[in-house]
Order: sequence, then C-alpha cells, then structure tokens
Amino acid sequence: MTDNNFNYDSFVRNPPNPIDIENLSLQDSLFTFNSTTPLPPNSFNISSFNINGLKTHSQNKIEQLHNFFSLKQISFGGVVDIHLHPKQMWFLAKRFSNYTVFSSSLDTSQHVRFSGGILLLIANSLAPHVHTHTSHSSRLLSVDLYFKGNIKLRIFVVYIPPTSDQALRDTTIDLLIEALSDTK
Repeated sequence: MTDNNFNYDSFVRNPPNPIDIENLSLQDSLFTFNSTTPLPPNSFNISSFNINGLKTHSQNKIEQLHNFFSLKQISFGGVVDIHLHPKQMWFLAKRFSNYTVFSSSLDTSQHVRFSGGILLLIANSLAPHVHTHTSHSSRLLSVDLYFKGNIKLRIFVVYIPPTSDQALRDTTIDLLIEALSDTK
C-alpha cells in the first residue's frame, strides 16, 4: 500500500474477483483438502464467511464452521452477520478452543437486520502477536498484530450490507475507506 495513487474507494466498491466461479468443479469445494501437510513456515490461511445469523440452525452452522477451520488450518477467519449478543459470543468462543475470538458489538438500532455483528477468529498460535483490537462499528473490526523484525499486520473484517439499504451500505464503505486511509 505504498502507492499514493491507489483508489481505495474504487477497490472497495468494485473489488476484483480473483476466482473464476464458472470453472469451479466439485473437487474445488471449500470442504475438500488435498494435503494433510502443515502450512509452510511464515504463511497464513485466511477465510471469510457470511454466516447469515448463528441463531438459525446454530449448532449445525457452528459445527460446520469449526470443522472447516480445523480441516483447512485457518489462521485468520472472519465471520460476518452473526446476530449474537456479547453473552452469546462468549459461549461461541468456548466452542473454538484453538482460536482466540475478537468481535464487534451487535447494533441494536434501527438497522438490526443488516448489522448482525462480526467476529475474527485467530489461531491461538498467532494470538500472542495481537497488539490492539478495534471495533469501528458492528460492521467493521480491525486487529493489529506485531511480529519479530518490526513486521506489523492489520486484519480487517467487514460486513457490507446489501444494496437494499444503500445508506447503511455507503456509510459502512466510507468507514472502511477511512480506516484503510488511517492505516496507510
């Protein structure tokens, strides 16, 4: 992000889609795993899911999420639209014993339907590197990690609401752009 000409607004509002979904096969499923070898040194597996509420079919969703994280050796896992209050979040965190959970607060304002909260699960092996955790809103969360050699990493988890609530969507995108600019 050293390029001062990088257009954050264009990138966030119109992100590139690196996956060609037209050519995916059943062998490319999220739940297939071609190797049981550990991750190469100094590498991460990153994942993001819109869970569309954990209150509906929660046990099944939590089990599938846990299995996926274990199977794919996920280092950083963002989960959005969870619809959980802080007390419920604490119980969820206990289900992911190999992860440290960072979460936003649930927005109970007029936009509850589209502001279901977000969380970031970080593998316990990386959790000691967490320096700060910031909940910018119920739709934007950032976690700063510091590593040996003056290496800093900021992870964002964002839930951008659907176009049916364009004002909330625009507010969230503007907040993300502001947070990205502050990071720079």
